[in-house]
Amino acid sequence: MKKNKKMIETAMGMVVLMALLGGCATTSQSEEPSNIDYSSIDTAAQMVDAQDETDIDVGDVQNTAVFIDEKLNENLFISAELKMPENNLYEYATHLKSFDNDKVQEAIGQNAEGTIVIDGSDEFAGGSLTYQRNDMASHLGTYCSYAGERGLTDDRELSFMTQADAIARMQRFIEMLGVGGELEVLDVVAMDQADFETVKKAIMEDGDYQFLSAKGYGNDTFDEGMEVYQIIFRMNVNGIPVYRNEPGLRGTSERFLAYPASITALLSNNGIEMITMMGMFEPYDEYQKEAVIIGEDGIKEAILKKFGDVILTSEFQAKNIWMEYFPLLREGSFTEIDLIPVWCVDFEIDGASIEDSRYTLRFNAVTGEEIS
Repeated sequence: MKKNKKMIETAMGMVVLMALLGGCATTSQSEEPSNIDYSSIDTAAQMVDAQDETDIDVGDVQNTAVFIDEKLNENLFISAELKMPENNLYEYATHLKSFDNDKVQEAIGQNAEGTIVIDGSDEFAGGSLTYQRNDMASHLGTYCSYAGERGLTDDRELSFMTQADAIARMQRFIEMLGVGGELEVLDVVAMDQADFETVKKAIMEDGDYQFLSAKGYGNDTFDEGMEVYQIIFRMNVNGIPVYRNEPGLRGTSERFLAYPASITALLSNNGIEMITMMGMFEPYDEYQKEAVIIGEDGIKEAILKKFGDVILTSEFQAKNIWMEYFPLLREGSFTEIDLIPVWCVDFEIDGASIEDSRYTLRFNAVTGEEIS
């Protein structure tokens, strides 16, 4: 329930301040955790099931697998599958995206109504963009997110546009803005007027969301024939997902580590209702510095280095290992980033599930250094 509430509140905010990452606690090694032809796009190949980001299958890029099952130290275990990248990986130097208001308006391609908020016009650039057609747009986003989390809608086509065409429409928008990385669809929610009425009723009867009444949700009405797709994208590099701010991120320094990369779009039969883009970066050269990735022995060594001087009173078991690209901010800069491959390791603590433990470490996949 808490996870669902957090996700709905995130959808409500829509204009996201990157400074939220500044709240990550510093933790020492001795501490324990407390333009596109619609018909040419193969959307079926892009679609993946909505899932916890800590259980990602990135397909052919990581298909050399080995299962590690051993005791590393007292109360420290590893029991997880490790998938090594098949292709050569690279580290990239780039910077957070600076959006141009005129180009954004041109890409929206509809009447001039609506509000565009671009973060990064001054020295603090978060690579973020928010567009809302009207005040109702954020409410629609909340309803779609709630419905998706609770399974209140079916996976179906809407009458005004197919899912494939809706995805292509939003891909065209994003590509016109010239951001770096490769788009992948994580989830699509389809809702019509009846769905919005049903979800509104469910939210108003949900004790955890009574605060929405004060925000006017109880007075919302929906036009007859209204249809909306909510499309959630992630950004990949070399076919590997870019960090999206999963639960469990921990800070290891006094500076910002990264801006999560995520895109959520609402497209209706009236046009683009809303789009939020976070952590977007400029396109980078195809190849920069080749990365030699540490494998099984390097990961075990990194985990041991983390916990080697700690007397663990709880049992830590590494249960899930995956790779992602991490946009690491350079020292002294709020805009320049290095995209580096990292190994992510989820731990179960005293037998609790990964979701309940919410303890994830990220290690530089080249050096083995702990990142977060």
